[in-house]
Amino acid sequence: MRPIVHIEIPSADNDAQKAFYGSLLGWQATDIPMGPDFTYTMFDLGNSMGAALSPVSEDDNIGPGDVILYFHSDDLDADIARASELGGEVLLPRQDIPGFGSLGIFKDPTGNRVAFWQSANPEQG
Repeated sequence: MRPIVHIEIPSADNDAQKAFYGSLLGWQATDIPMGPDFTYTMFDLGNSMGAALSPVSEDDNIGPGDVILYFHSDDLDADIARASELGGEVLLPRQDIPGFGSLGIFKDPTGNRVAFWQSANPEQG
């Protein structure tokens, strides 16, 4: 069985989202600079699963309600190929995040955006 290892929540206002989830669920936010124009906000959920805020983007067709679940992968390339074989549409082939891991995003046959995550540090999830 594959666990969900990460949840990505679209956000048009990270400060408001951090306050909301912090007050509602006790999540502590950490901002991680990912380049000159992008900061990734991560929440530590206290187990092997994490959550983050991703920007709402008209260019990428990501809006409120487009939450992405990330499933654990030991072999990202094989899992993305298998999703495609089963009728999924690959939206983002393997993308490496140096020092963290690799991800791939696809749509399932009914159009839900989901992903696989292969950690660079498997003992950390």
